[in-house]
Amino acid sequence: MQLLSQSYSTGAAEWLSSNNKAHVFSSFERVCNLIDEQGRFIAVVHNKIGNGPFAMVLEELPFSLEKMLSVGTPVVVGKNSLTVNTTTIDFSEATLWSARVDWDYPKDRPHRFNKNIRDLYLTVQNNASDESLSSMLCSNKDNVGYVCTKVAEAAQQLYRGIVSGNIQKIYVSAANMAGLGVGLTPAGDDFLVGVMYALWSIFNQKDAARWSRTIAAAAASHTTMLSGAMLQESANGHACEHWHALVDVLCKENVTDVTRACMDILSLGHTSGADALAGFLLSIDCLSDHISLN
Repeated sequence: MQLLSQSYSTGAAEWLSSNNKAHVFSSFERVCNLIDEQGRFIAVVHNKIGNGPFAMVLEELPFSLEKMLSVGTPVVVGKNSLTVNTTTIDFSEATLWSARVDWDYPKDRPHRFNKNIRDLYLTVQNNASDESLSSMLCSNKDNVGYVCTKVAEAAQQLYRGIVSGNIQKIYVSAANMAGLGVGLTPAGDDFLVGVMYALWSIFNQKDAARWSRTIAAAAASHTTMLSGAMLQESANGHACEHWHALVDVLCKENVTDVTRACMDILSLGHTSGADALAGFLLSIDCLSDHISLN
């Protein structure tokens, strides 16, 4: 069977150009993760998933990827194609996509950004799953679970480290949060992704990069390989296209677009999108007053 790729990220392009040996790391209905000998990932995804930091997006998907690309199967990387068993993915005509978000945009429009953040806060509170970390956004929420409690404790330590510029405290706090929860990207990791996107949104690039890379380095040895790779991408200011859309509309005037972009992120994973949004919003709420101190 031959499948066509409509786009792939610059990170995926680097993987494809330098890779010799790889195999299927994990496979699901609409996402298949491939890993090479250096532990680097590329994700083959359904077009409804969209572009991501190391994603290759398919034009069409007639069957479940899980049925076509089995875990452990070797991957043959060609100049313009990937082959797994009898399935070949042609990326010769695919568009190159950049995962880097324009993080200067929120800082260029602070009034609009801050106003829309308040609307985003309400949308997440009203629509996020009760199983997610969104309960951290509600001060009167009772009976929060173990993971939520531990993430909240680590988050407060993390914010103190950021405010004081204490790299060691940032490192330890991030390590304490990493891996909390279940799945390929645990809730604590998704929250940290949101933290890093908040840092990129409100602080200068130098500080955002330094703190984010500290967070990713601390989390790497405490979580899954795939989640560690995603955290590293976030530390470099890279995000999936749903986050590109959200950052863009947060700097504009249409509240309806903010709601739509929020709902798109909330649909990611079981609670991954909601957990990342919780980290994003709580971090902005706790750190915005301290920007002038850094």
